[in-house]
Amino acid sequence: MTRLLVPEMFGVMAIANILIVGLQLCSYFGIHHNIIQSQKGDEPSFLNTAWTFQIIRGLVIFLLAICLAAGLFLANSFGFVGESSAYHNPVLPGVLAVLSLTALISGFESTNLASANRAMRMGRLTILELISQVIGLAGMIVWAVIDKSIWALVAGTILSSCTRTLLSHWFIKGLTNRLMWDRAIFSELFTFGKWMLLTTILGYLVSSGDRLVLANLVNADVLGVYTIALFITGALQEVMSKLTTNAALPVLSKVVRERREELSLVYYKIRLPIDLAVLFLCGILFYAGHLITDVLYDHRYESAGHMLEILAVSMFAIRYILSEQVYIAFGKPRLLMPVQILQLLVTFSVIAPVYKAYGLDGAIWVIALTPLLALPVTAYFMVKYGFFNLRREILVLPALPAGLAFGALTNMVAQRF
Repeated sequence: MTRLLVPEMFGVMAIANILIVGLQLCSYFGIHHNIIQSQKGDEPSFLNTAWTFQIIRGLVIFLLAICLAAGLFLANSFGFVGESSAYHNPVLPGVLAVLSLTALISGFESTNLASANRAMRMGRLTILELISQVIGLAGMIVWAVIDKSIWALVAGTILSSCTRTLLSHWFIKGLTNRLMWDRAIFSELFTFGKWMLLTTILGYLVSSGDRLVLANLVNADVLGVYTIALFITGALQEVMSKLTTNAALPVLSKVVRERREELSLVYYKIRLPIDLAVLFLCGILFYAGHLITDVLYDHRYESAGHMLEILAVSMFAIRYILSEQVYIAFGKPRLLMPVQILQLLVTFSVIAPVYKAYGLDGAIWVIALTPLLALPVTAYFMVKYGFFNLRREILVLPALPAGLAFGALTNMVAQRF
């Protein structure tokens, strides 16, 4: 797609996605997580009430996004947004309005997705995710070949969302959802969800804060190149998030419910392959990230390689996403808040002044190092809840210098040839 579309389009799409995802996450009540974690997660009345709640939420997000798009259009029309800001792009309000359809569509996803996660039936879920992504990408490419505009990205995103929703009903076996409202069940969903809502809002601001801040400092072209660099490390984080939610959370929830004394053993058993892979990749990207972007993208995205090498530092902390699922398995998502607040303060108070003093490189270094600042807090909670093992933490660290050595060697070979 980067060879068919200009960087500006990826910058505008990044902002629109951030705003839509922001509305989704700022109204997230952890319905999916609740179905996996709750003792009532297999009861039809619980699932149907959760589905109805999910539909209402999707409709509210859709309407809020339309209002936000209208507000952005008016702000640009009356000159309230600076011309150098990526938010000033005239296409952005329209893209945001159309993209809001994804929230409405995803509201109708079947609860069978969460039920399959709960029962650890991962085969069909993986196939569903793959099919929806492939169909969405195919739609983007076909549209971009015919019309090289940002609407190719929008159409592909909507197509992927439609495919996922339809397959959740047709491809994943389970309950046929129907509209239902049980006040007692809603109260349970809301009680669990209020903490998920707070932590998810903070999590959104932490994960998207870099682009929200940079969008006010740089134009859409620069933001587009940064988004491409972030895509590689972000994709790894997304894979980690999917794995921990879809695969690890059901396992950890069962361990917490039935044999809590084995939690540390199971936790590090799950983390071992993740640690080795992430640390090794972290080392490779730090030395050879520019080689990857040179192969994948054309000269317009050349500076993305250097950005990627800096962002690779943040990957060291990705491994601890799994600890977040332990908190949820304990029914204590509020434990995520101290880490998120710390990262949030750094993101919104440090990036802008560092950018003004040291330029874009300085700002990206702040973004890369911020996740590492929260590791002592994470370690404290791991110790407090009895699943921290110092020996297992140290055991995997040699994978990092191994990755650095491999990346340095790859870089040397590439320079010679």
